[in-house]
Amino acid sequence: MRILVTGGAGFVGSHLIDYLIEKGHDVVCVDSFFSGKKENIAHHLSNPRFHLIAHDIRRPLKYPYKTLDRIYHLACPASPMQYQFDPVLTFETSIHGTQHMLNLARKTGARLLFTSTSEVYGDPLEHPQKESYFGNVDPLGKRACYDEGKRAAEALCKDYHEQYGVDARIVRLFNVYGPRMMFNDGRVLSNFILQALLNEDITVFRNGEQTRSFLYIDDLVPALAKRMEIESDDWRPVNLGNPDEQRIIDLAVAVKEQTNSKSRIVHQTETEMPGRVGDPQRRCPDIARAKQLLGWEPRIGFVEGLEKTIVDFQSRLAHRPHVLVFSTAYLPMKGPAEEATSEVIARLPGYEFDIITARFDTKVTAETHAGRVHIYRLGQGTALDKFLLPFRAVVKARQLNKTHRYQVAWAIMASYGALAAAFFSLLMRRRVPFLLSVFEGDIEEKMLTRGKMLAPMYRLIFQRANRWQVIGKMSEMQRLWLEDERKVQAIPENGNFDLLAKRTKEMFQELEILSTRL
Repeated sequence: MRILVTGGAGFVGSHLIDYLIEKGHDVVCVDSFFSGKKENIAHHLSNPRFHLIAHDIRRPLKYPYKTLDRIYHLACPASPMQYQFDPVLTFETSIHGTQHMLNLARKTGARLLFTSTSEVYGDPLEHPQKESYFGNVDPLGKRACYDEGKRAAEALCKDYHEQYGVDARIVRLFNVYGPRMMFNDGRVLSNFILQALLNEDITVFRNGEQTRSFLYIDDLVPALAKRMEIESDDWRPVNLGNPDEQRIIDLAVAVKEQTNSKSRIVHQTETEMPGRVGDPQRRCPDIARAKQLLGWEPRIGFVEGLEKTIVDFQSRLAHRPHVLVFSTAYLPMKGPAEEATSEVIARLPGYEFDIITARFDTKVTAETHAGRVHIYRLGQGTALDKFLLPFRAVVKARQLNKTHRYQVAWAIMASYGALAAAFFSLLMRRRVPFLLSVFEGDIEEKMLTRGKMLAPMYRLIFQRANRWQVIGKMSEMQRLWLEDERKVQAIPENGNFDLLAKRTKEMFQELEILSTRL
């Protein structure tokens, strides 16, 4: 059969494509790469039975082939960080994207399977959750773009089935996990595994008494195929999940033990973890309908699945993402900005850092590699090096980018290094977004306005920076004014490098998401 998979480069989609290719089908993968990754499907690119279409399904798809038998409609940002990053895009993907796929199914006569989510149940008052449960959802909460988008998409599938006779089916997925999960995506299990492997604090929201039920990817994929292929007029939703309910605190302990981690388990509040506001207290599927209709139930236990997932994370961590850093000066030259930068780098073990700076002194080695930090000092070792840094740094950055394919750049201070970052952003057509970190002694209004009112160099830097971070001495009122009115991440300069590293990592994670959408 010829089968189309939307979101095929994502976590679930790529595993489904592996399964379909192995079964001998001809597969068309449609992905916008907003959250999907090309490396997930790279091993299929030379296969004549695999076809890749880079497309945003918020727009109608001009389907290029004569026949189409099946549509697996998976496309939508699915992790909290991804779907909350651009709520309108998330909503449009669920509604416009689903309607476009239903129209394609109607035109071609293809059968469609829509992957909905357990989020449609919200913070459930019924436990475990049956498909007949209407849910307890906040339509205006932080998760609403995802919850309400999926609920609306389910209604579209039902209406196209009843009004136009489209063979559309619905499944609701419960906390799927396994290899190829994204790092830093906001999902509790991937967060815990990454934190444990990096010996960072494992951060548990509130008391950790919330529960989740985790379904391993190898159990899910054949269930999707069963739901698609069963000959039945029953379009109604089917829960696909594992009823083995886990407390979040127990999950944190299990991850720490299986990774032999030195991490601490720490509890955090809504203020410290604002992305977790609206988290449901309990989540567990009733899978009686899946057993009866599909003859399916999960077979892989949580401990076995967790072990396989940890091995995958360990393998990928051997190739950490690189952050490209532009700094006019860097160690051994030492000022407040350079010292703070080195302290942040030491606290972010999940990244490697390629630092491009001016040499200034012939006694300083032009190139230094120490663990995760790689320093490239450009110039002849004179005071003039900083003036030529913006041009030399762009050449060096292009060379390094061929190897590391940067998703994030970081400019230290609004100076010649930041100008190099702005030039590099122009050259790359903004495909590598950059964070500008400005270290100030005292925060005053003139500091914020000079970038737009003074030299063209400052205007260019501030215009090209995708995110702006200010570190300095400030009152709480100034900090709130900076963050609320100027949309700047403001961090008091008080020697708390742990906080600075945490906030900088948050910026990197935002930029990693943004880089897929540029």
